[in-house]
Amino acid sequence: MLLLLFFIALIFSWIITYQIRRWAIKKRLLDMPNQRSYHTKITPLGGGLAIVACWYACIAALRFMEPDLMPDNLAYALLPGILLVFLGIKDDAIQLSPWLRLLIQSMTVGISMYLLGGLSKIDFGTFVIDNPVITNGLAFITFLWFINLFNFYDGIDGNLGTESISICLMSLIFVCPNALIFLIPCVGGFLKLNWQKAKIFMGDAGSTFLGFNFAVFGIYLQNQCNISIVLWVVICMVAIFDTTYTVARRIIYKENILTPHKNQMFHRLVSSGFSHQQVVLIQQSLNIIVALGTWYAFNNQTMILPVALGILAVFGIYAVWVEKRFSWKHNNQPVGFMSTDFENKNEVESQHGI
Repeated sequence: MLLLLFFIALIFSWIITYQIRRWAIKKRLLDMPNQRSYHTKITPLGGGLAIVACWYACIAALRFMEPDLMPDNLAYALLPGILLVFLGIKDDAIQLSPWLRLLIQSMTVGISMYLLGGLSKIDFGTFVIDNPVITNGLAFITFLWFINLFNFYDGIDGNLGTESISICLMSLIFVCPNALIFLIPCVGGFLKLNWQKAKIFMGDAGSTFLGFNFAVFGIYLQNQCNISIVLWVVICMVAIFDTTYTVARRIIYKENILTPHKNQMFHRLVSSGFSHQQVVLIQQSLNIIVALGTWYAFNNQTMILPVALGILAVFGIYAVWVEKRFSWKHNNQPVGFMSTDFENKNEVESQHGI
């Protein structure tokens, strides 16, 4: 029955994504190329709604079929994610204030953390932080960052969808009842239409929702299965490092982190000549190192911190390589758009009656 649920979710995710694409074109929910974009074609938004719909359907099914995979506290903690979905839809349609987004995100995080019982501890293998003020303070900030970093990471075709599937697969390293395997078909159906050249984009509703889910599972696995949340951060390292490194550099260079840009490492690899698919594969090759390191640290708990630091060092080398291929300063030049933008706009409008 669980295998059947997996394939049903995959099929329905693809069907719903296709229907959302048609709806988005009709309702003019479209992504216009801007300074952050690597596409020149006006593309429908909202594909993340298919992920959301299928994932919540899987949660409901698992509550009935396999409650060990989806216990009450986990299911309830995942429900506030719907607030981020509505926020993302609104933000895709009209640009909302960053402070309003932060307020609603904070409310969502607070509710979910309360339903999870907070974060019990932060286990580094050789020492543990269990002061509730410190653990919950750090967990709240990290939770918020997960929501936003996954949103920033959604910048080229297939990038976030592929990384999300990799995280779900790597979570199987931890020997613990884990429902995340059923997020794979929910993302996979969408990814079929999001692979280069993408026919639909995820939108904020999907990207922030994925970050929210991964943060919830990180806290849940630490509390219920005693799986170090440090290891959970490690398996999300590809997305975490790219975004955190970029934001930190923009702050150092006194750039406005809220403005569109092409400074993420995946952006610069595309600018250096790689295709979207090649960049996705390059970044996913890093997950081989991440998975091996996580597996080793999970089976040798005293090595959690050394492994985490070692993987950070590998990503540091990766950052140097990216810098050599396409240095930061090139991305601070004004970005123009090809004349095909307007041709594509006319094509979309003529074909779909917009």
